[in-house]
Amino acid sequence: TMCAGAAYWSQIGRIVFGASDEKRGYQKLKTNILHPKTKVVKGVLENECSTLVTVFFKAKR
Repeated sequence: TMCAGAAYWSQIGRIVFGASDEKRGYQKLKTNILHPKTKVVKGVLENECSTLVTVFFKAKR
């Protein structure tokens, strides 16, 4: 949510990401925390991104 707040205050026009974090991501807040001008593109290479994140955190544990 800190990143979403920073995106709001900087009025970033577009955010593109692949893997969502359903437990801790900004979308869990159920409020529009992003600036009204910000467009969100999600799910880009979702499977590949999810695999990368999973492998990374398994290696950290």
